[in-house]
Amino acid sequence: MASHFRFSSLPSLLSTTVGQFNENNSLRLAAALSYNAVLSLPPLLLIVITAAGALFDQEAIQGQVYAQLNGLVSPDAAKTIQDSINSFNQQRQGGMSAALGIGTLIFTATTFFVTLQESLNSIWNLRVKTDGNAGVVKQFVRDRVLSFGLILSIALLLLISFVISATLSFFTGYLQRIMPDVAVVLIRLVDFVLSFSITTVLFALIYRFLPDAVIRWRDVWVGALFTAGLFVLGKYLLTFYISTANPGSAFGAAGSIIVLLVWIYYSSLIIFFGAELTQQYADCYGAHVVPKAHAVRIEVREVPPGESLEEQKTGRPHAEGRWRG
Repeated sequence: MASHFRFSSLPSLLSTTVGQFNENNSLRLAAALSYNAVLSLPPLLLIVITAAGALFDQEAIQGQVYAQLNGLVSPDAAKTIQDSINSFNQQRQGGMSAALGIGTLIFTATTFFVTLQESLNSIWNLRVKTDGNAGVVKQFVRDRVLSFGLILSIALLLLISFVISATLSFFTGYLQRIMPDVAVVLIRLVDFVLSFSITTVLFALIYRFLPDAVIRWRDVWVGALFTAGLFVLGKYLLTFYISTANPGSAFGAAGSIIVLLVWIYYSSLIIFFGAELTQQYADCYGAHVVPKAHAVRIEVREVPPGESLEEQKTGRPHAEGRWRG
């Protein structure tokens, strides 16, 4: 039976999370996710902007996305993403070429979430069971559909954010007239709460639906809130670091891509750390994380010398690593 969480249990929870975070090769997983994210980001944002722009002005949605990117990465990196999205958007053809282009666009955009799903499964010690080639194809389609659903969820969150921001902008002039000193602080506070809330919901959706596991919403919200806090804090620290250290300056024309990679890499580490904390919290203080019907839990253990099947078949003693001249 899970024990009740107390604030005094936080150091122990964080210590266990850090240990498991290192055990799960999170640095390597973040590097792989960063590489796929750079390739997937332009088509992913294009789909998000198009989906959200179907209900509101697409140029306004696009402007808000670029404004958010400018606040996260350097202007050069944001300009690189903007140019990539425009290139994708301009390559519109008809007939079979259009169908192939849309299919390639969706495949590339969903690759990020598929890589993220595999990384979260690895962190939560899960593996998907596939029965033959048919099972592999079925799992491939399921992963892509789920990833595309998350992309549309991001578009919905962006749309909600746009509506609220537009509403705030409408009342900004009125508030500044009646409360000139308080209006700016109040608007920034509301903007921060809005950004934090949307980030929390996004992480909750990722932890709840992306891994091949069953986990309670109650446990998911704890991990999502903690991860959102780390993400917001990391966003300001990374923005300060990128603006002062300029890590891409030594790479010339590729500097904007390097800056983007740095931001995605550290953001990935935050997501993986939050995922590990979510699992540890659920296992210790909530309901255990349980694999779905098509997945199994795996464990990595050390095999004592002489107990492996290969050693038993050969009949040779275990090498002790000593060399005598």
